[in-house]
Amino acid sequence: MTAQVLWMNIPLMILAFGVWVGVPLWLALRHPDRHPSEGRSVPAYLRETRQKRPARINARAFDGQRGLVTM
Repeated sequence: MTAQVLWMNIPLMILAFGVWVGVPLWLALRHPDRHPSEGRSVPAYLRETRQKRPARINARAFDGQRGLVTM
């Protein structure tokens, strides 16, 4: 009797495992992230950013022959 009950539960275990794996897989395949960089969950180091121009600096430097030079 016990062996028969265990063998009857195997199709139910297969069905439960199929649902457990199949539903998330189906959702991932049905609704893929088309533009992941637009989401809030993307870390900052993975986001695409524009290349910013460096700030212009007015500095004075010592040139060995001309003395202080403005750059």
